[in-house]
Amino acid sequence: MNGEEDKYHFPETLNQQERYFGLPLDEVLIVAPLIILGVLNDMSLELSVVAGLLWALIRHLKKGQGSYWLLNFCYWHLPSLLFKITFQQIPDSSFRHWRA
Repeated sequence: MNGEEDKYHFPETLNQQERYFGLPLDEVLIVAPLIILGVLNDMSLELSVVAGLLWALIRHLKKGQGSYWLLNFCYWHLPSLLFKITFQQIPDSSFRHWRA
């Protein structure tokens, strides 16, 4: 056992997602830029409060759902112009009826 137990990482559950600073990726993408911007502009307190409120809003919207639920919600309910880069392989959400 020459360090072989450190070779692989097995999650406790199959749906355990990666976390950065204790937060899932979708929450880090909202919170981290605001905190970094606040530190760089000497407005860390104000933007930290905004980041905390946005984090609480995201947690409230997800409420038991996974990270991809929020991405799917944004795809179906926000204008498709905002997600042209993210959703390149699938049609716009305005085309709700598929032809067989």
